[in-house]
Amino acid sequence: MDNEQTNQATGSAPAERSRFGQGAAGDRPARPPRDRRESGPRGGRGLGRRKQPVFADNEVVDYKDIQRLKMCLDERGKILPRRKTHCSAGKQRELTVAIKRARHLALLQYIPADRRR
Repeated sequence: MDNEQTNQATGSAPAERSRFGQGAAGDRPARPPRDRRESGPRGGRGLGRRKQPVFADNEVVDYKDIQRLKMCLDERGKILPRRKTHCSAGKQRELTVAIKRARHLALLQYIPADRRR
């Protein structure tokens, strides 16, 4: 009680102690705040350059454009999701239809040649 009265009388707050003892907080200086833009090779989280979609919104998705359709397939022959092709939802639907048409017309393979038995 005497300690509380002296702190109130002097106007200073009681010294904060770590619950882990003196060694936990110790004499270690506080870490300076990091600037997120300088933290990594691309900068901070979300500050990197956006990837370009395979098909932009104003482009026509054509089932005869095999080279660009192959960019939207993985090594197993599956259609890549939107988060990998970076296309809008409408373009991803058109892309899926174009890939299925190209497969049906035997312009694209259902299964890659190296996966066949």
